[in-house]
Amino acid sequence: MNPLQRIGTVWHALANSLQLAIADETQRQALPGVRFAGGVVIRGADRITAGKNVFIDHRAYLNASSVNGARGYIHMGDGVEIGPYSVLWGGGGIEIGNNVHMGAHVHITSQQGRKVPASQNDPTVPLTIDCAPVRIEDHVLLYSGVIVVPGVTIGHHAIVAAGSVVTTDIPPYSTAAGAPARVVRRDAIA
Repeated sequence: MNPLQRIGTVWHALANSLQLAIADETQRQALPGVRFAGGVVIRGADRITAGKNVFIDHRAYLNASSVNGARGYIHMGDGVEIGPYSVLWGGGGIEIGNNVHMGAHVHITSQQGRKVPASQNDPTVPLTIDCAPVRIEDHVLLYSGVIVVPGVTIGHHAIVAAGSVVTTDIPPYSTAAGAPARVVRRDAIA
């Protein structure tokens, strides 16, 4: 590559980076009052709402998604903290209550692709994406590495242990652990 080509390549890379940074900042500005750490990526901010005292940590990715006819959304209550490197896919809708804490690398999805049958050999047929809402009620703790799949409700005051995969509803005042997550303890209600 000659020096002139190299300058052109660098210029093109810088222009692309600046364009992405402006787009990311525009999306973040659509959520006034939310505190962001560095590198947070927001997509579909017009379908994301947040209460007071919401903090989204480093490199988290929130996408209201355009699958399902662009009906996806993410609604967050007051006092929500989304940990670093967490991912929220809202194609089927994600509702997060008040005072919910998510550790690092939490993945919540309300959409997932359906398995393509072995008999389907036409590469032009698009994937089918199934969507179902996820609901996380008030005062829930999701520790690092938790995965939550579409259609799940996690009841208020529940705890989900690190690395767990939540495939069914977790009742209020419960602690769940494992892959798939199972209730391992129920707290007495005072």
